[in-house]
Amino acid sequence: MNIVDAGRCMNALEAEFCGMHAGDGTLYRTNGSSIVWELRGGLDETAYYHEVVVPLVKKLFGIDLVPKHRSGGGNGSFGVVCCKRKLTSFLHLDFPVGSKSRIVRVPYDVMMGTHDIKGAFLRGLFDTDGSFRLDKNHTSRYCYPKIEWCTASPGMLEDVRQLLRELGIDHITWDNRGYHMICINGWSRLQKFMDVISFHNPKHLNKVAAAMNFKRGLCLVRDPSICHRGTTWYCAEG
Repeated sequence: MNIVDAGRCMNALEAEFCGMHAGDGTLYRTNGSSIVWELRGGLDETAYYHEVVVPLVKKLFGIDLVPKHRSGGGNGSFGVVCCKRKLTSFLHLDFPVGSKSRIVRVPYDVMMGTHDIKGAFLRGLFDTDGSFRLDKNHTSRYCYPKIEWCTASPGMLEDVRQLLRELGIDHITWDNRGYHMICINGWSRLQKFMDVISFHNPKHLNKVAAAMNFKRGLCLVRDPSICHRGTTWYCAEG
């Protein structure tokens, strides 16, 4: 029996899957009216799809997926597609078919769930739709960590803020050109996020590990992907 065969009472794995969909997933109808699910990420996220997304879908639904390079955008994307009713029906209980960017909300079962369920949903959301970088923060060096996420849905903003508050994770918010932004900034807040929620996406985990080494003064960091811009050495002062 697959996990979702046991009933609708949401568990942490299902919550993380819902978070993934809320971040980068979409449901749409084909000409024959069947519902299709897609989850797409960047070309630098192949490990996440192979090591996290595919095994999770297999565990939850018993479905074998093969992640592939997808068309669209400048260089394309990487992701999975599925039209199995067991999976699409599960998501359709909480998410709309078609564009969701301005109306998506956190599922009720997550909002009412345990801290583990809330943290799992946020992990899936930040894995797919969040970012991590080091910023100058009004200094001359890239040494200030920021986890950032944005949404076009006012309701989603309030839901995510409530979850973060309930998990004790301080953050700041602002609006920018029609989007609602959340930033978890500073070393202590980053550590709290990693202790309570963390990432499963290797792209983010590798950047955080490099940043933590930077902070400890264990190495010189040459990783432009964790900095706002530029390619240079960022020396950690011991």
